[in-house]
Amino acid sequence: MMSLLSLSRSCVLLAGLAATLASTPSFAEDPLRLNFGVYSSNKPSAMVKVYRPILKELETSMSARLNREVDIRMQIAKDYDQGISHLVTGRVDFSAFGPASYVEAKRMNEDINILAVENVKGSKVFYGVIAVGEDSPIQSIKELKGKSFAFGDEGSTIGRFLSQLELEQSGIRAGDLSRYEYLGRHDKVGTAVGAGSFDAGALNEKTFKKLVAAGEKIRELVRFPNAAKPWIARSGLSEDVLLALRASLLQVKDPAKISGLNINGFLEGDDDDYRVIRKAMENNQAFFEDPEEVEPVSAAPAHLTAQEPSIQAAVSHTTDGAQSAYAQGNLSMPVIAPHAHESSNRMVTVNITLPRSLFQTNDNGGPNGVTINLVIPDSSIEEAQQPGTAQ
Repeated sequence: MMSLLSLSRSCVLLAGLAATLASTPSFAEDPLRLNFGVYSSNKPSAMVKVYRPILKELETSMSARLNREVDIRMQIAKDYDQGISHLVTGRVDFSAFGPASYVEAKRMNEDINILAVENVKGSKVFYGVIAVGEDSPIQSIKELKGKSFAFGDEGSTIGRFLSQLELEQSGIRAGDLSRYEYLGRHDKVGTAVGAGSFDAGALNEKTFKKLVAAGEKIRELVRFPNAAKPWIARSGLSEDVLLALRASLLQVKDPAKISGLNINGFLEGDDDDYRVIRKAMENNQAFFEDPEEVEPVSAAPAHLTAQEPSIQAAVSHTTDGAQSAYAQGNLSMPVIAPHAHESSNRMVTVNITLPRSLFQTNDNGGPNGVTINLVIPDSSIEEAQQPGTAQ
């Protein structure tokens, strides 16, 4: 026969079990699977450590809002281009991008939507840094003329577009540097400068501070402002999921969930927040021009839009009176050469430099195709009536 004490204990256990079951959400629908995309601006293991806490928070918040279990999985792209591709093609449902990547993605698919913008100490602005070695004699950005420079990814806001704008506005263009390279991740730029492989380099302030704290021998030469990172939803994401995701982001306040991002939460944002970045990208070709030796080509027709990196095209005169046109960048529109001058030598020399990323293996395992269309619209030159195509 059960004692009174045993019966009492059983009642307590049953009551506790009932309370536990009552507090556990019960969802009738199947789990909602969402893919979160981000490109590798740091080591993949570091990226997971930074983003996993906030993604878990979003899962909990969205589940309550939608009355449905939400499972968010993280997908890290190998580089900026792949990360953009994953969002614009719908392979991921939402992403965290740098401003330049957002501008490029919006150009490729205008139906993507900004969910929220990272809050950096109550502002939508954070900073990039041009760093030099700790013991470098360089004290001014103007002293970088004739020096070597490490940029980040070719699609990076800070690592490329804004740092090149900063250099160009200080009177330094690509031809004024002894050499330059695109190293990809921000941490690689910082360590390369610290090791003395480059005289200077551009990286975001957060990575710069982490490297300095870890003992990297670099110091800040100059800093420049940048629009904070947007979090973006793919086109076609259902309205209820989009609204729940946006609301969940805007309510994130727990410092433990966002400490790795080094932000204070999220703010509402829209496309207008990135108009300055868009302008910097459109004018990026100025960094590669040489005003003393190059006569710029007239602007291409308005209906032709170049992908970033933008094309630079110009003409210079050689000693024998011939003209030399050059183009550098990711060719996505025709390079229109000006009319050739009447002369005994009508040869037009075209030198084209393409980034190595164009020839890397794509997602399907095959090579990327590169098509270059050269058009000489001068009807007086019979040989140039038809465009030539190289592939």
